[in-house]
Amino acid sequence: MSANNPGQNNAIAGALTFPSRSQDPQPLPEQPRQPRNLQGLLRFAMEATKAEDAPGPSELGPMDEERRKFLEEALRSLTVDVAQVLQDSIKILSDAEKIHGIQLGEPLPEDVSNAFTTLMDFIDDMDIANDFYKLGGFAIFPVCYGSENEDVRAKASFVLAELCQNNPFCQARALESGLLNVLLNLVQTERGEALVKCIYAISCACREYPPAITELVSQGGCASLAALCACADPRARTKAAFLVRHLCDHASEAREKFVQLNLIRTLGEQIQNGRDQTSEHLLGTMVTLVADLDQRVLAQCRDPTLGLRGTLEKHLKHPDLKEDRFREEIDYCQEILCKVFLNRPDEVNNVEEADR
Repeated sequence: MSANNPGQNNAIAGALTFPSRSQDPQPLPEQPRQPRNLQGLLRFAMEATKAEDAPGPSELGPMDEERRKFLEEALRSLTVDVAQVLQDSIKILSDAEKIHGIQLGEPLPEDVSNAFTTLMDFIDDMDIANDFYKLGGFAIFPVCYGSENEDVRAKASFVLAELCQNNPFCQARALESGLLNVLLNLVQTERGEALVKCIYAISCACREYPPAITELVSQGGCASLAALCACADPRARTKAAFLVRHLCDHASEAREKFVQLNLIRTLGEQIQNGRDQTSEHLLGTMVTLVADLDQRVLAQCRDPTLGLRGTLEKHLKHPDLKEDRFREEIDYCQEILCKVFLNRPDEVNNVEEADR
């Protein structure tokens, strides 16, 4: 094999870049013709690898029927008609009788589960995601969101999120189809995995797409997200805080709405309930809100009924924060204390030392 012949490898590398100065340039060998049919493909492969074969003449005769059938089956097994695969899955998931027949808490039928899995295998490619819409794929969402089965709704939200993520074409289609409004209604009633995937779908439908953000704000989505920052499910709290922080950073109309809703109080009360895996995300969102020193936000932070300063100072004493891996969470607390309550940054270090 050529991999075991260093001299041959160097000759190939030279042909692809520039000839060696110590040798005359070697002409590239004549390349085999591009294959146009199955027998041509076999001939192409044999000619292209002739130099690696054992010495001796190679004989290319007519392909017998048995070999032809074997190679056809082998090639067919490696080829996927993506459009047909998508259409098959769309047909299953848009079958209202089938989908609505799945009862609450019931495991998904194998064909329905496989249809969702198949879609997820392909739609992370933006071109295929767009083709999915053009093939009528968005017809699955009204059917799936009308199901009483929470797993169907969760998987539908996951598919929609993957279609829309960093894809303005699908974000626009989701907005035009009214799917963002469907999600904003569902997020108020979903629970568990269905809620987590619903927030994820809202996030993917809105991020970096201003028309969807405008719709979210006008439809009361900010109030729903603010409430979710204090919900019982830590996974949902994390995803909500992540989206809220993004909106505060990138959409002034959303930021204004969160200020009006006094999101600071919601975040402060949640942090006051005790540290958990969501605390870093909640504190990060609070840092974003106080970053521009909006006097309204500072007044909300200093509200004595909230007791935010004491909450943050207590949070810094938590045993977990002695570990370096929580440095960012410590920094968030210190930044809020500095900007809202203290006059000089070095006073925060003094507070930290006293706490420790």
